[in-house]
Amino acid sequence: MRVKIWHMILVFIAWVGLMFLPATVNQIKLNSTFDIAKSRENYFYYLMTQKPVTSIILILLFCGVVIGILRKWRMTKYFAFSFMVLYIYDMFLNLVLSRIFVGVSLKVALSKETFEGLWRTFGLGFFLVSLVGIVFSILLFVYTISDGKKQKR
Repeated sequence: MRVKIWHMILVFIAWVGLMFLPATVNQIKLNSTFDIAKSRENYFYYLMTQKPVTSIILILLFCGVVIGILRKWRMTKYFAFSFMVLYIYDMFLNLVLSRIFVGVSLKVALSKETFEGLWRTFGLGFFLVSLVGIVFSILLFVYTISDGKKQKR
């Protein structure tokens, strides 16, 4: 698979643009209004209030990848791999899996009601941002791998 730089730029712009959609719930607003629809916030709120340390690490890793691509560093692929794993696990899988209660049978954990609860809590915005972010992180990693192979030739 050959990834071009414009593929990554296009997906990155879509990813940042989707971050403005309502993607999480502001607990303070929820406590005062008791309505999930009125207490929605965008993904930037989620990044800065619920995952600030992970967000800073992701920004630093992304800057390392961009600088590494521009300077043709050999370790860029490791930064890209770290970015991909951290984003996929901590920003998506950890959050979704933490909503499934401990000690619940697998049948109940994978039931329709569990996924309806996740959908109502996070909404379309969260899942779109997560999906496009996962695609971007995979494209970035594949690009750094293919760029490293070009340098060896």
